[in-house]
Amino acid sequence: MKKQKIQMILILVVLVLCIGAYFLVSHMAKQEEQKEKDSETEGQTTIAKIDADKVDAFSYEVDGKTYSYTKDGNDWKYDDDNSLKLDSSSINTMLEKLNGVIALETLDSYDSLSDYGLDKPQNTITVTVGDKTTTFYIGDYNDIVSEYYLKMEGDDAVYLVDSTLKDTFSKTADSLVKEEDTETEEATE
Repeated sequence: MKKQKIQMILILVVLVLCIGAYFLVSHMAKQEEQKEKDSETEGQTTIAKIDADKVDAFSYEVDGKTYSYTKDGNDWKYDDDNSLKLDSSSINTMLEKLNGVIALETLDSYDSLSDYGLDKPQNTITVTVGDKTTTFYIGDYNDIVSEYYLKMEGDDAVYLVDSTLKDTFSKTADSLVKEEDTETEEATE
């Protein structure tokens, strides 16, 4: 009887040690994941967070031409030609890129905006939400780090960002037109 009690106590001790080891290993794995996540985002800063659903109007430049769009209910209208039926889904996908604009590096001190192509930006993106307007200026491409220089109106810093904004806001109005569903008639015999 005494032997059985000792065996039972040993089994319980081993079980408690196994459970403790499980929780320890699991905790260490979570810490390692967090360290990896922190190292991936080290030096990165979210410089803008704009909710796509709340945007009332936006504009951007492509090859020197400005494309301006205004929200009318749930639909988007191209300001230069209201007859175009725009694909709201495509526009919302574009605007979702503004929900977390991340700067990979921040330059707080610099000599001149012309050093970064921001005196004559390649693209100017303006977004209006209610009575607040946010403007992004996209400058030169930095070949060394494969990123673009970006400045926001009202902010003195120059940022390095990936090509997401430049690529996203480079569509012509015609490329945003909703494709009509066409049905083909088959000849019946």
